[in-house]
Amino acid sequence: MHLPTLLSKIRARFPGLDSASIRQGLCHAFSTGTSPESTTLNEKELALITKLIAVVQKRRLTIPTSMFLECMQPLNYIGSQAMAFFRPFLTFFFTPAEYDLFQGILEKRDGIKRIIEELEMV
Repeated sequence: MHLPTLLSKIRARFPGLDSASIRQGLCHAFSTGTSPESTTLNEKELALITKLIAVVQKRRLTIPTSMFLECMQPLNYIGSQAMAFFRPFLTFFFTPAEYDLFQGILEKRDGIKRIIEELEMV
């Protein structure tokens, strides 16, 4: 469907809207939110990553963990949303603050990349 046809159908359904406001609204409809604030990790998140890597190294699971994360990297946001669903069950293993922080790390595009980089440094 062409944009002018779509705009005319939207204007017919909602007479109070003009073309400029519709275009502005559709411009960011499928945005992935790649602002600098959503991609950079803060100090608390980096500390949690360091703690996670220490646990992985203690159990000698560095290679399987890095392979799993490499495979799951394209699905990081979906994984973070699954964590929101399983929160009542998984907060048994983590504190709620750490769980929320780790979920926030997975929502960011560079979160899994940073974990993999930290695993490879060791």
